Amino acid sequence: MNAAKMEQLVLELKDEIYTKLHHRTLLEYTGQPPVWEDQLFYLLLPKFNGEQWTEQHQVAAQSVSMIQTALSTHDLVEEHEAISKSQQLMVLAGDYYSGMYYASLAAIPNVKLVRDLSDAVAEISENKTSFYEPNKKDFVQWISQFEAIVTKAIEQFMNHFQFTSYIDIMKKGMLVSRLATELKKLQNGTSTIRFLRVLSENFSTDEQTIDALQLELRSRTVVLIEELRNETFLTEAVKEVLLGRIEAQLHAQQMTREG
Repeated sequence: MNAAKMEQLVLELKDEIYTKLHHRTLLEYTGQPPVWEDQLFYLLLPKFNGEQWTEQHQVAAQSVSMIQTALSTHDLVEEHEAISKSQQLMVLAGDYYSGMYYASLAAIPNVKLVRDLSDAVAEISENKTSFYEPNKKDFVQWISQFEAIVTKAIEQFMNHFQFTSYIDIMKKGMLVSRLATELKKLQNGTSTIRFLRVLSENFSTDEQTIDALQLELRSRTVVLIEELRNETFLTEAVKEVLLGRIEAQLHAQQMTREG
């Protein structure tokens, strides 16, 4: 499977999710649901690599993405502005996406899958609660919780369908992708207040926070690139696309630092 076909499948999955989550009023006032294309790429990684992929896999992948969409939408609600109309609509949007996730799962006659993904939601929620608690946590602990938040749903999906050989790459790839996204937000001054507050507790200034994230991201990215180059179970086409995506993120950060 070539790069163009992989990109087409990612976009098709994204369109399927948008169709399921479509709500005219919410679309007008809150915009399109937040769907991570990187998450879709890693969800589809087994399919890209030639694993058997059925309609149940596709619907389950949609559901995993809807989990993250609902949780990410609720994250956009600021506690001090929660009574405003726009924030109330954001809460409703997150609730609606959660409902559509459960409705989507109900269409799959697989009780264990429902249980596994429910366990993932519970663990993500627990980590989010701990993540935003006021007690100070060290940088290593922060990274560990952040990784669980962004990868646990896909990990459960891959465990359930016995795609376990992809979990390590997925977790490392998703983590560097999300760290790169949050770092860019910090650099642009657009990071969520809660995210910045939690991370900056370990540092004296925003500049130190950014420097720490840059060092962490670069270190993890370099290690991941080396591991991917030596990986044997992935097809060369998949390895090439993965390396291209990750190296592009690294290059973008290097350009930002030099700028």
